[in-house]
Amino acid sequence: MQYTIDEKEKVQAALISAKEKAEESDRLKSAFLANMSHEIRTPMNGILGFTELLKEADLTGEEQQKYISTIEKNGERLLSIITNIVVYSQLESGAVKTNLSSTNTNELFNSVASFFKPLAEQKGVQLSCTKRLMANEEIINSDKEKINVILSNLLKNAVNFTSSGSIEFGCEKKSEFLEFFVNDTGIGITEKQKQIIFNRFRQESQELTRTHQGAGLGLSIAKGYVEMLGGKIWVESEQGKGSTFYFTISTL
Repeated sequence: MQYTIDEKEKVQAALISAKEKAEESDRLKSAFLANMSHEIRTPMNGILGFTELLKEADLTGEEQQKYISTIEKNGERLLSIITNIVVYSQLESGAVKTNLSSTNTNELFNSVASFFKPLAEQKGVQLSCTKRLMANEEIINSDKEKINVILSNLLKNAVNFTSSGSIEFGCEKKSEFLEFFVNDTGIGITEKQKQIIFNRFRQESQELTRTHQGAGLGLSIAKGYVEMLGGKIWVESEQGKGSTFYFTISTL
């Protein structure tokens, strides 16, 4: 088959574009794996280090409890990272299925709020839940566990990146969808970060992620779950003034 000059140029441009995309994907994967290694080693070192300190014979009861508390916190962080890696791998392989059932959104909100409110209060941040659903709208046929994971990942980020002010979350009915929101008065997101924040192997900022802890998988998992439930997810934010994450869930 012979190509014209224009066709050859188009083929060459397509090959160059494909090569650049492949190289970018490899670079992102390498950076992602390097960060995973860092995120796993950090709590593991904390667990091993404070376990070693517990072996000291002259520790006071107060010191023992302090070391045990540190080990527990690092253990919880490590478990969270590993869980997210497993879930993300399942999403990538298409192994995750939806499990639709009758879901009471108000009960779900109460459960999520009771978990995150103490965490927010420890940082001096006020957490509130706004329920904008009528009594006949609060029961939907959806995957309760996936909605819980989506909300939890968004609230975890909000608490993590908000040092003062408030966090509010809730939802309202929009035609055949429920529109959920999580609003915070945290550090905000740049315009550039908005374009990549939900992408696989991407993070808001590797420096920010390491400063505030986290493997950067929560938003990718949230996006995957939202799309499985027939919705979409997006963010509105201004750097230094906070962010509002939105996602929709089909009620049909």
